[in-house]
Amino acid sequence: MYKKIFIAVAGLLFLIFVLNYFNKANELSDSINQEAGKVEITGKIENKDDALAALKVLETNLQAATDEDIDLYISTLVPSAREATQKEMSAFFEEYDVEHTLLEFKVTKEDGTRIQVQARQKTVNKGTNKYRNHITVANHTFVKMDGEWFLEETAMSDTQFI
Repeated sequence: MYKKIFIAVAGLLFLIFVLNYFNKANELSDSINQEAGKVEITGKIENKDDALAALKVLETNLQAATDEDIDLYISTLVPSAREATQKEMSAFFEEYDVEHTLLEFKVTKEDGTRIQVQARQKTVNKGTNKYRNHITVANHTFVKMDGEWFLEETAMSDTQFI
C-alpha cells in the first residue's frame, strides 16, 4: 500500500518538475526573442501597415531614449509636445543612463488617424546613479499627421520592479 502511494507521489512530483522545466524554457525563449527585438503586433489590428508604422515610431523612440539622442527622441512626438519634452528629457538624460526594451505591442483601438497601444517595456539602469529597474505597461496614443505617425500621449501603469 505504502509502495503504491510512494510511486504515485513520486510520479506526481516528476510530472510537476517536467512541466516546470518546459515552462521555464518557454519563458526563456520568449525573453530571448523579446531581447532580440522580435516584438509581434497583437490585438485589434484594423490596418497592419498603420500598426507597423506605429511600432516603428515606438521602437525609434525607445532606442533614441536608450542612446540619449534628444533630437531623434523628440522627432517621434507630436510637434506640440516637443519643447516641454525636450527640457524634461534632456535633464533625465544628464542624470541617468538607462536601456529601454520593448517587450510587447498590443493594439487596443485603431480608427485610421489614431492608434491606441498597450505596450510592455523594460527599463534597466546602466549608469551609476540610483534608478530602479522595472517592467511597466505603457498606454501609448499615436496620431497620424500629414501621413506620418507620432506619439501623442503615454500613460504608464502596472510598474513591476525587477
